[in-house]
Amino acid sequence: MDRRNFFKIVSTVSAGVATSACGSKTNQLIPLLVSDKEIVPGEEQWHASVCTECGAGCGTLVRVMAGERVVDHAGKPFRERIACVKKIEGNPDDAVSGGRLCARGHAALQGIYNPDRVRGPMMRTGAEFKSVSWDAAIAAVAEKLSKAQGKILCFSRPEQSARAQSLSAFLSALGAPPARSSGFDSFALEQKAAQMVLGWHAIPVYDIAAAHYVLSIGADFLGGWISPVYYARQFGHMRQGRPDIRGRLIQAESRMSITAASADEWLPVRPGAEPQLAVALMRILLDGKLARQVDALPTETRQSVESADLTALVQATGIPEKTLRRVARELGESESAVVMAGASTIHSNSLDALVAAHYLNLMVGGSVKPGGEIPASEGNGSQALQQARIVFLDGENPVYTSNASLADKDLIVSFSGFIDDSSAFADVILPDHHSLESESAVVSPITQTVAASEQFVQPLYNTRVLGQTLSDLAAKMNVPFAAKNIKEFAAAPPVAQTKAAATPLQVRAAQSAGAPEQFPFEFQPYLSLQYHDGRAANLPWMQELPDPASSAMWDLPVEIDPKTAAKQNIANGDHVRVTSIKGSFEAFAYVNPAALPGVISMPIGQGHTHYGRYASGRGVNPLSILSPTWEEATGVMVTGGTRVRLERLGEGKGELIQFSPVDREQGPWGRS
Repeated sequence: MDRRNFFKIVSTVSAGVATSACGSKTNQLIPLLVSDKEIVPGEEQWHASVCTECGAGCGTLVRVMAGERVVDHAGKPFRERIACVKKIEGNPDDAVSGGRLCARGHAALQGIYNPDRVRGPMMRTGAEFKSVSWDAAIAAVAEKLSKAQGKILCFSRPEQSARAQSLSAFLSALGAPPARSSGFDSFALEQKAAQMVLGWHAIPVYDIAAAHYVLSIGADFLGGWISPVYYARQFGHMRQGRPDIRGRLIQAESRMSITAASADEWLPVRPGAEPQLAVALMRILLDGKLARQVDALPTETRQSVESADLTALVQATGIPEKTLRRVARELGESESAVVMAGASTIHSNSLDALVAAHYLNLMVGGSVKPGGEIPASEGNGSQALQQARIVFLDGENPVYTSNASLADKDLIVSFSGFIDDSSAFADVILPDHHSLESESAVVSPITQTVAASEQFVQPLYNTRVLGQTLSDLAAKMNVPFAAKNIKEFAAAPPVAQTKAAATPLQVRAAQSAGAPEQFPFEFQPYLSLQYHDGRAANLPWMQELPDPASSAMWDLPVEIDPKTAAKQNIANGDHVRVTSIKGSFEAFAYVNPAALPGVISMPIGQGHTHYGRYASGRGVNPLSILSPTWEEATGVMVTGGTRVRLERLGEGKGELIQFSPVDREQGPWGRS
C-alpha cells in the first residue's frame, strides 16, 4: 500500500477519488461515541488518554477530527464518515510525560490505522487463517478449554492496569498461574536489587533533576530504560533548569548509547564488568574517607568492600585507575550526587552490579525513592513454556524476543491485533481493540499515579475489548468471572509492597557462552530507540526514523569497532556474517567509531518472520543467535552472555540506507 492509500483511512477522501470509486458521493455516517454535532469538519477536539507503547504510562492528549474512510458495502466501495485520531501529544498535566512524548508514542496512531490489523476473529484452517464470527470463535475456544487437561501459560505485557487485573482474574478462575512477560519491560533485575538493598519491591526512581553530579551505571535512561520521556525531562532540568547550576553526568556503559553520547563523560566499561566498577569506586571512597554516609553500609558489606582487591577490580573494568579515582573524588565532593543502577544489557552478574550500585548510591547520599511495582515473572520462562499445553498471547511475542517454540501445543489463543511471529502459530485469534479505541487505566511505575482514558472513537473493525472477550469465554464455560473496569481500578490501584531487605554483596565475573578461541567477540544486542524490543517495527514512521548510532533506515546494521573493521577489511554497508554457538545471521556492517574493541553490538527490532508488510522479512533478529541462558535469581534472559565470530562476506552495493553516511559533522564545528 502506498502513502496515499494508507492515509485514506486517516483523512478525508477527495471528491474525485470518491466519485471514481463508487459513482456518486455519499455521506453515510457511522455511529459516533463523540456526537456528530461536536465533531465539525476542520475543527479539532483533544481528549486525555494514556500511551501503552511501553510500560511507563505516559499521559497523553489525543487530537480527534472528522474524517472519512473507504469501506466496502455489498461489493461496492463507499465513503464513510468517522471520528479519527490525527495527532498524539504528551499531556502537560501528567507527572510522567509533562507534555512530552517519545517517537513511538507519537507513532501509536499508525497502529490504529495500520492496514495489517486483524479486523475480526480468525481461526486456523490448515496453514491459513479464516475469518469467523465471534460466537463461533468463542465457542471453539471455550470447548477446547473445557476439555483441556494440560497446563495453561499466558504471555502478557508487564503492567499494573485494569486490563491486566481482568486477565489475572480470568487466569485465576481457570486455575492457571499469573501471566508472565517474554520481553524486556518487567525490569525484574532492578526490582530484585531494590528489594535486596532498600527493602522495596518496586522500581527505584532517581531524582536527577535536583542532582549536581550523576553517575549512571548501565542505565540508558535516555534510550530504552524504564521511561526515557520522564528521565529526559529530569535530565533537561539538571542541565538547564537552574540558573547557577549545570549538573554533570557520567555514563558507565559498554556501548556509546544515547545516554553516553549525551553525557559529559563516558566510561567505556568492559561488558559484564559493572560490578567491579561499582565496588572499585566504593573501595576508593572508603580508602579516601570521601563517603558522605559511610554508616549507611551494613557492616558485612563494608568489610567485603575493604577486603576487595582494588587492582584486580580496576583491571577488570578496562578503565584507567586514575580515571576511577577522579570520578570517586568528584562523587564524594559533590553536594548532591546520585548513582543510578540499571541493566540495559543483561549479563549473568547484572544483579551483582545493581546491588553494588545501590550501595554506592547510599554511600554518597543519593536521592532515590520507590516507584510502582511492575509484575515480574518468576522462574525460567522456557521451562514453563515446555510444560504448558495451552498458551494465551496478549501483546507479547515470545517467538521473537526469547526464541520460544510454540510447536506441538494443544491450543494457542492470541488476543493480538496483528499477526506477529508468535500469533502466526495461533489456532484462534480474538483481536482486542487498539488502545486508542478503548478505555484504559494504567499505574505508572514512575509516579504510582493512575493515568486513565475513556473511549472517544469507535473501533474501526470487528474487534472486542479484552474484558468482554474474557467474560464471553467465562460465561460459555460457566466459570465465575467479572472484568475490572477503569473506575474500580482507579479507585483502588495496586500499591508497591515493601519487604525486609537482605544485604549480600557479590562480585562475580560475567559468564559468556562460546570459547574465546573460536568466538573472539562479545555480542550485545540492545533495545533500539525506534523499535524497542521489536514491537514497533510494523510502524512505517519508526522504520523511517534514522537509527541514532548508524543513521540507518528500514534496516539495522551490526556495529563493529574501527580496529576490527580495518583488520578484516570491513567498510560501512559491507555484508558480514555473525556466528555464535547457537546459530548465525547475515547483516550489513556499520563501523562505529565509538564501539569498544572486541565488542560487537546490534540494536533489536528487525528480523520478523511475520509482522505485516512493513516489518516482515526485513533485516535480522540479533536475539536469534543468543545462547539460551537465564539469570538465576529472576529468570530473565541474559542478552549479553554470548560470544561470536565475525566474517566479511562481500562488499556492499549501497543497499544499506543511511540518513547520513558521514559520522562527523562538516564545517568548523565538526573539526577535531
